[in-house]
Amino acid sequence: MGYFRNVSMLNDDVRGALLSSSFARELQGYHASDELARYFDQAPTDDPLAAVQYVDLKTYLPGDILTKVDRASMANSLEVRAPFLDQDFAAWTATLPPGMKIRGGQGKYILKRALESRLPANILYRPKQGFTVPLAEWFRGPLQGTVKAALSGGRLLETGWFDRRFINKAFEQHTRGLRDNSRLIWSLLMFEAFLRNVHEGVAETPAFASEPVA
Repeated sequence: MGYFRNVSMLNDDVRGALLSSSFARELQGYHASDELARYFDQAPTDDPLAAVQYVDLKTYLPGDILTKVDRASMANSLEVRAPFLDQDFAAWTATLPPGMKIRGGQGKYILKRALESRLPANILYRPKQGFTVPLAEWFRGPLQGTVKAALSGGRLLETGWFDRRFINKAFEQHTRGLRDNSRLIWSLLMFEAFLRNVHEGVAETPAFASEPVA
């Protein structure tokens, strides 16, 4: 599923290698994309683009993007508003034909055309810019010791869900610059922090745990 590959942190090959054989058997064929497939089946449209937008509104938007915005803003005593998510406006945009949303490879077509008289072209049509942090470099540099301690500690392995050899190999490949495994390492670090914070009641998290990753 193309949408799943686009929003997923890890591809299927990495997922398969990461999980222990015993845990993989316990999953009984379950795949994370099953949850997305359920929403695709519920989408009240036959148009592929509209279906993807429907699934996005049900999953990625509230579960990831809006959650991060809310946490970051409230941590700084800010109240963020998302005017494009006004219920009436969102319902209207859902009725627009695909050609009004994407045309000639240009996304947000109708919105940008509507704002051409108000914004300069170099702002309106500039390439999209993310706000990721240099995790790959940090994991090879100043945070290498912290990462190694977390990945080799007992919390992850005690679950019985992960393959120790694969985690060690992935970390070594990353630190030696052979592969960029920062997304995998980040996911494991956050899950390790979850085990520590929630199951063990320890409040401390790594100093870099609040950094957003797009």
